[in-house]
Amino acid sequence: MRTTTTREVYYVFVTHFRSQRECDSAILDVAKVLGVSRRSLGLSASPKGWFCGSVEITRRGTLPSGKDVSGTIDGTALSSIQGLPITREWIERDEEGRNEQGVEISVSSKDAKCILVIEKEGVFNRLSEERLYDRFPCIMVTGKGFPDLCTRALVKTLHEELDLPVLGLCDMNPYGISVLSVYFCAGDRMGVDGNYRYSVPIEWMGLRPTDFAALHEKHRLPNTVFQSLTDLDRKRMDSLTDEMSPYLDEDEKDEVSEEMKYKVELEALYWLGADFLGDWVFNKLQARFE
Repeated sequence: MRTTTTREVYYVFVTHFRSQRECDSAILDVAKVLGVSRRSLGLSASPKGWFCGSVEITRRGTLPSGKDVSGTIDGTALSSIQGLPITREWIERDEEGRNEQGVEISVSSKDAKCILVIEKEGVFNRLSEERLYDRFPCIMVTGKGFPDLCTRALVKTLHEELDLPVLGLCDMNPYGISVLSVYFCAGDRMGVDGNYRYSVPIEWMGLRPTDFAALHEKHRLPNTVFQSLTDLDRKRMDSLTDEMSPYLDEDEKDEVSEEMKYKVELEALYWLGADFLGDWVFNKLQARFE
C-alpha cells in the first residue's frame, strides 16, 4: 500500500486548511468517524522520537527487492547522541514480529532494568551524551514532547517483550506530567489509536514537587528558576487531578494539587553543576531499584 505523510496531505489541500495543526485535527476526526487507525488510511508521520541504551534490535529477512537487511544494532554503539530514530516499523509489526515487508524485528537486552521515558529532547541528548545507561543499565526514550504513535508503540513493545518497568522523567509542571500521561492513556480524541491501545504503566519518577523541595532546601536555588503557573497550567492541573483522571494515583494527585505552586524545568538543576542532573537521575534510579 502506498503511503503519504500528514505534511504532504496538508500541502495537497493547503487552500483548505489554515495550518498543519488544523489538517492534523481533520485527519483525526476522519479516522475516528470511520473507526480506523491513521495507518489504515495510508497516513504516516515523519520519525519524531529517539531511543538508545541497553537494547539490541535484530532484523532478519530480505526486502521485496531482494536486499538482505539482516543484522543487529546495539543501542549503546551510537553514531550520534540522539541514538536511533523511532520509525513506523514499530506500529507495522504483526504478532509474529514482522513488518509489512516481511522482515522479522526482535528486541533484546542483556541487563536493562527499566525503560526511562524522557519528556525533553535536550535532556535526553545530555543523558545520552553522558552515557547514563552505562552507569545504570536502562533503555532511554524520548518522544520530544507529546509522543507520536511510533514512540508509544516502541515503548509498549519494549515493556511487554522485555518485561521492564517504565519510568517517566519530565519538568515539574502540568505539561510535563500530561506528556507522561499520554503513554498511559492517549485519550478518546485519537480514536482507535488512542485510549489504551499502546498503553504502558508509566511511573512519574520526577521532577516532582517533593524532589524539588528537598533540593531547594539543601541548595537554595535562585528565584529565577521558579516560573509562575499560567491559566492553562491550572486547567491542566485540574484535569490531571480530577477524580476520573486515570493516570496519577490519589497521593500523586494530592502532591500536584497541594505542592505544585510553581513550575521548574529540569534544566534548572544545571545551576548546581554541569553533572548534577545526570547524577540526580542516576541516584533516583538506584533508589527506585534498591
